Amino acid sequence: MLRFSDARNFGRTLTGLLLFAAPAMLLIATLVQPNTDHKNKLQELNAVAAHKGTYLLGGILFLIGGLLMLFVGAALIKLFRGPRGITAGQVSGALLMCAGFVTAGWYALGAAEYEMVNHAGLDRQALAAFLHKAESGGSLVPLIVLFMVGIVIGSILLAVANYRTRFAPVWASVAILLGGIVSAVANSQAANIASLAVLLIGLGAIGARVLSMSDEEWDQPRERYSAPAEPSAPPAPQPAA
Repeated sequence: MLRFSDARNFGRTLTGLLLFAAPAMLLIATLVQPNTDHKNKLQELNAVAAHKGTYLLGGILFLIGGLLMLFVGAALIKLFRGPRGITAGQVSGALLMCAGFVTAGWYALGAAEYEMVNHAGLDRQALAAFLHKAESGGSLVPLIVLFMVGIVIGSILLAVANYRTRFAPVWASVAILLGGIVSAVANSQAANIASLAVLLIGLGAIGARVLSMSDEEWDQPRERYSAPAEPSAPPAPQPAA
């Protein structure tokens, strides 16, 4: 339970909840938002016009999910602090924050398309031509690169950090790795849904581990996992004199 009067408990509990909430919100947004992506921009605007309500709602939910991912990144920097080779976890947090930041740009682009079809008297054919030229230019490349680097490299490094520390089960690293990479390269709504569901499983495993630990354990730095040493054989009995 979140206790505002206890900063340590509040930070640990909020971190655990965010690791569930951020990917879950992104998954819900993908389920809600209609598939309006078309190479023909006139068809795309017509699709947006036909589903204006759910298109705008999906965009807002996606924006909220991205903002939650910003907080997840900050929490991971705190979680994976320590002296022994888990810098990967802290760098992953910073990169996932970058990916979350880009969602504000995606929302702005989606909001612009929404407004193009939300007002009567606009020349939709001309607006579609403008969209085509705008997306063909290079001005959006920085956002695309920042998102790709943030989600792909961030997921890889988080998977590595979890594997090295065994903070959550090893399968969580596999889920984070697959979910992050596939979500960056998915070109269909079904693939996006599947990748976010897998990412939710991986991040949720870390979140469950955070929620189950004590506040004292939360304060401790993370260490690389080392297999327990095998017990030494008992000494051989000395021969009788």
